[in-house]
Amino acid sequence: MGEFYVIFLVLFGSVFLVINAQNPCVGVPDGTFVNDFTACDAFFTCVREMPVPGTCPIGFNFNEPEQKCDHPWNVICLICEEDTTGAGFVRVPIEDECRMYTLCINSRGFLQECGDGQMFDPVGRQCDLEANVACEDRKCPNNLNPNVPTFVPDRTDCSRYVICMNREPIAEEQCSGDLLFNPATSQCDFPENVECEEIPPPSMLECPPTGLHFIPIADTCTEFAICLDGQRVGESSCADGLIFDIITSDCQIPSDDTQCLAPPA
Repeated sequence: MGEFYVIFLVLFGSVFLVINAQNPCVGVPDGTFVNDFTACDAFFTCVREMPVPGTCPIGFNFNEPEQKCDHPWNVICLICEEDTTGAGFVRVPIEDECRMYTLCINSRGFLQECGDGQMFDPVGRQCDLEANVACEDRKCPNNLNPNVPTFVPDRTDCSRYVICMNREPIAEEQCSGDLLFNPATSQCDFPENVECEEIPPPSMLECPPTGLHFIPIADTCTEFAICLDGQRVGESSCADGLIFDIITSDCQIPSDDTQCLAPPA
């Protein structure tokens, strides 16, 4: 009996460590709903820092920011796969998306998007030049309500936008004069009221204390490190023909506007 009890404690302890290492409810208030990342309709309810599994009704997906089960067009579904390479992370394609993908670290998914002129290669599992990826780019995202006309900002020009209906573009428009398209109001607006995407320079060579970040690696223009909450969880490299831009902190097509940590001459 004593031997069985010891074996039970060892096995139970091992299971607890595995659960605790991947427990999405650690430090999360009771009653909070968090993503499961194994299915679009799956979630956990956090109770005393332990995850209780749940499933949305048929036809609905879990929306973590809104803390509810929601229509599929309001949710970008992030699914994670097991890391079988030992890299510390996995990149997973998102259905019907050419530029966005899921970056999985410890079974936790983060939404990512490839840089300008690139698409996510589901075979090579990395961002690559558009010409190297067989994917039909969608001007209208897959997560739009097909029954409601929606104004979508242009990816490369803050003054332009697309009108989408049934998830298809029905018109492309441009704001007049110096006005920019404001996604928050779906109207053309003064530049000072619009957050046109400008990514600030990353902290060089050191992982920021919180969040997910990509940082350059010294003496290289093509490799970078992946940081999560102050720790390096892995390293990766850009596809052929791309460099890691220290201004945008992602892989970009080389141009006069891109900068990298070039090896010393």
